[in-house]
Amino acid sequence: MLNDIDILITGGYGTVGRRVAADLAPDYPGRVVVAGRSTEKARQLAIEVGHGVRGRRLDVGEPDSVEAALDGVGVVMSCIDQPEPHLLSAAIRRGLAYTDIAPHLMTRRPTEAMKAAAAQTGARIVLGAGLAPGISSLLARLGAERVGAVESVESNVLLSVGDTYGPASRAYIMEEIFLSYAVRIEGREVLMRPFARSARVNFPQPLGERTAYLFPFSDQVFFPETLGARTALSRLALDPPWLGTLLSALVGLRVTAMLRRREGAEERLQRLIAWLQRRYEGRDFYGVVVDVHGARGRVRISLVGHGQASGTAICAAAVVRALAEGEVRQPGIWLAEQVVLPGPFFERLATRGLVPTVEDRLEAFLSSFH
Repeated sequence: MLNDIDILITGGYGTVGRRVAADLAPDYPGRVVVAGRSTEKARQLAIEVGHGVRGRRLDVGEPDSVEAALDGVGVVMSCIDQPEPHLLSAAIRRGLAYTDIAPHLMTRRPTEAMKAAAAQTGARIVLGAGLAPGISSLLARLGAERVGAVESVESNVLLSVGDTYGPASRAYIMEEIFLSYAVRIEGREVLMRPFARSARVNFPQPLGERTAYLFPFSDQVFFPETLGARTALSRLALDPPWLGTLLSALVGLRVTAMLRRREGAEERLQRLIAWLQRRYEGRDFYGVVVDVHGARGRVRISLVGHGQASGTAICAAAVVRALAEGEVRQPGIWLAEQVVLPGPFFERLATRGLVPTVEDRLEAFLSSFH
């Protein structure tokens, strides 16, 4: 355990960061520091959370600001997008523990030089601690441990438009809708477009069966490497369902590509989303379903909760605890499914009301050979 060393939360007064701070502060009194570009906002949140939380200025776009903010810090939790990896690079140089909820791992992967530097300095870096990657990653690892040699991993996330989202989360979804991306199917790389294909997915009650569409969540990029999957796909379902149907139709007609080229299109989309959030306010369920197929059969593991920002924060805080308590020992740059122990992780989620449901289909699969 990293005694008397601070836990720094960047973007600490944002939608997810404030929830992470509130989760960690009672267990680490006097050691949690919330940071952002506004010193006043950071200090105000510190007062609201209590338990000795402190506020500090940090601008991830300014290397000098990053260096100053890391003095006395042992664990970094980043809840803010980093166009340039100044914070991650500084954590590696200093040999710190680090995790983040940044969803851009598909396009901003760590370099081999960064991996080598982390191994040399003793930095313990766990990338992707949100819903997907994050919770979906640990659900996939649970499934992989049950099925043996992994053939495929299909992760599905349901989000409600009436939920609370920070500006970065909304911007991420809007950006990804427009972009083609590569997936691994039967060992081959295949180019896909978001919302171009769909599947019916049975989410936990009260959500039930929904249509989920291909979406470039970053977890699918790494499952072939981290779990040995020959096929890895991620999908997104939306509530209300008509919104997913509409987006799928627009993608099929190539309307989204045309919209992207039009001046002011992104701003109009953001206004539309804000209107939808008001229209469906209070409908804030989210769900995660991961199907893993392997040598011994199939396993489906799922969970459901209220408020995706809260679910993301619960996952992020659990990963921070794994780092702070020394459960992640290996220096280097990792994905959560590689180094975070599923047992303690899901025990921590259970204390926050998130308990996965496991549906084994192993015996039925094996009996078909007799």
